[in-house]
Order: sequence, then structure tokens, then C-alpha cells
Amino acid sequence: MNIKCLPTGPFQVNTWIVPLISNKVLVIDPAASSFTHDQNKITDYLSKNNLIPIFFIFTHGHFDHIAGSRILKDAYPQVPLIVHKDDFLMCGSQAKQVQKEALDFFGLEEFENDFLQNLPDADIQITNQKNLGQLKSFSDQELQKEMDSWEIIHTPGHTEGSICLYNKNKALLIAGDTVFYHSWGRTDLPGGSEAKIVKSLKKLYSELPGQTLVYPGHGEAAFELAENF
Repeated sequence: MNIKCLPTGPFQVNTWIVPLISNKVLVIDPAASSFTHDQNKITDYLSKNNLIPIFFIFTHGHFDHIAGSRILKDAYPQVPLIVHKDDFLMCGSQAKQVQKEALDFFGLEEFENDFLQNLPDADIQITNQKNLGQLKSFSDQELQKEMDSWEIIHTPGHTEGSICLYNKNKALLIAGDTVFYHSWGRTDLPGGSEAKIVKSLKKLYSELPGQTLVYPGHGEAAFELAENF
């Protein structure tokens, strides 16, 4: 699978453009913003390659992963923004208030004041859905089948609402900030829990095949899950 990585935003998030069928794609962790002068990076790539986004998905709600949500929602108002229910308040109109402590920790007051204003709320909250196809029904049966093949795995620890997306047929894992190469996501920000991320990692390592290719939210990709055992 030819997954495209677009490093975007203040901490160079791996924004993933994931092919589905035909020219349809998922956009995962859209972080482009005028703060980092890459606000058009995602939309330009989609337009240039004639790609149609189906979902904009946040693997979690940290500010560095959601910075591009207003830009994308303005460009594609019909495309749903999706986040786990436990991170819902981090991603939209309350993002500035909820994330102030983390932003102050990184000294990003300018980002806080100018670029977390007027963010759109997520359109769909992940609750107990097991795959992406359960979030929305599609009349195109081929597309529905493809969406059904993407399993949603709730992996709290980095944040309460962190998720990973796993495709068994393609043996790959979109890991957000839960799994990094020989590492894992930090747990010292609000909503983080070392005990919970250890439990989430044990779940991934015990239930998924070692040859699963991991596409994390930052840094090196793709690597086999077994390299972290």
C-alpha cells in the first residue's frame, strides 16, 4: 500500500494519506497550520493528485495533531472530522481552554492565541465502534467493505482517547503517538497515564502479528511491530 506521509505542523506530525479504493483516501492527523507556514500542504497534495478524502481522523486530540482541522473543514465541509469520545473536548471549540496547560508547557502561547481559535468540533465521536465502516454507511459496497477492514483499537495512555487503526488484510497499523520506533508516547501531559499506555502496548504486542508495519505519529516509519518487542 502506498501510504503518503506529509510532515506538518509545529512538531512535524506524520500526517498520513491512506488510499482506500479508486481515488478515495483517509487523512489522518492533519496538523498543517499557518503557524508553521504549511497550511496548504495537505489540501494542495489532495488537489494535485485528484484525491477525495472520506474521513479526517485524529488518532488523539493533542494540539500538534489537530492544528489543520479548520483548514481542511473549510476546504471539505462535507467530510467528517472523527475523534474518540474521550478526546472530543480537545479537538474543537474548547481546544484552547482544555489544552492550555500543555501549550504553556511547550512555550507555545502564540500558537495558543492565534491557531487554536475557532476550531471545528468533531462531527463523529468514536464510542464502541469496532471499525471505520460502523461510523458511517456508504452506498458504494466496495468502499463499505474497505472501511469495514479498518479496525479501531482504543489505546489510552498518551491521552484518554488515543486510538490506533489496524488493517489485518494489509498488515499495517496507524499508531498515532502510542507506538514509536523503539519507544512510545509520552504520558506526562494532562490525560496521560503510564500504567494505561503500558497496558495498551501489551495489548498491541500480544494481539497483532509481529510483521505488522507500524506508521507512527512522529518519526521513523514504517517498521515491523516485532522490532519493538
